[in-house]
Amino acid sequence: MISKSLLFTLAMAASQFLMAADLTSLDRVYEIKSRIAAPDALWDYASIDAVARRLYVGRIGGVMAIDLDGQAITPVLVASPLVHGVLPIRDTGLVASTNGEGNNVSIFEGKTGNLVATLPAGREPDALVLEPKSGLLVVANAESNDLTLIDVKRLAVVGKIAVGGKPEFLAADGEGLVYNNIEDKNEIAIIDIAARQIMRRIKLSGCQEPTGLAYDVPDSLLISVCQNGVVKFINSKTYMDAATFTVGKGPDAAIFDAPRHAAFVPSGADGTLTVFTVRSATDIKIRQTLHTKLGTRTGAVDPATGILYLPSAQLAPPAKPGAWPSVVPGTFAVLVIAPSK
Repeated sequence: MISKSLLFTLAMAASQFLMAADLTSLDRVYEIKSRIAAPDALWDYASIDAVARRLYVGRIGGVMAIDLDGQAITPVLVASPLVHGVLPIRDTGLVASTNGEGNNVSIFEGKTGNLVATLPAGREPDALVLEPKSGLLVVANAESNDLTLIDVKRLAVVGKIAVGGKPEFLAADGEGLVYNNIEDKNEIAIIDIAARQIMRRIKLSGCQEPTGLAYDVPDSLLISVCQNGVVKFINSKTYMDAATFTVGKGPDAAIFDAPRHAAFVPSGADGTLTVFTVRSATDIKIRQTLHTKLGTRTGAVDPATGILYLPSAQLAPPAKPGAWPSVVPGTFAVLVIAPSK
């Protein structure tokens, strides 16, 4: 979810960092290959539709779509005052998006943007994930402190689970469990979706306000990022820390690229992207720190190519206390980041 305090920090931050590669690594380093300019708007989460070959970005004004191969831009594929999360629903051709101001979820055709259904959620629906075993869409409601469960085949809400705190990003293990960062409790809740209950909570020592979360299925690792610039790799079988690292402050996404054994953390307050090499559950290293742009804190990776897409823009301070910062006209672009050849 977009935090007003975080965005203010991003808008006012002025520190700049140069790229620093891990010279002992045999892996290729990442670099900014290009920028895809698009109409200006504040943004939140991004996702890749591997089947349709599209990037979706939730923004103020609606869902933006970019064709990955031709880079054609659809500024508003589906209109909404504020979209947080956007998620392709497997190979159905359908996409779900969360509408923060409408307190509902849109289900639409990814290719056309045609609306299929609008379903109620809790207050301020934010991140969302598909739980593969049940086939249920799980939506985190930031202000009502609960999860909404949606049957995407029936296009119906089928349940709700209270999480006892402010839910942030979600990840699924593919076996019926969903992991949820609880921002105001500095913990990960482990939820059994079939039983509709929390089975365990993992305390995140040293973490303040966990936001982005990813799951490394091959290594059974949870990757949780925190606003104070801490990244924790948690063994999901033992619930123990596998590794803890310090990165730039203000991250809002953890991104895992399984084919290339790489994890990425974009940190908006410092304008950096930290690249990790994950060779096993016990062999995790920082490969590189790449300078991106202040405010660049979310993104998505194309599993087919390994190319990373990070929405970015120059942010101006809020016009008045409590208001959102604004995008400086003409500065919104998606950074295209890929390994050097």
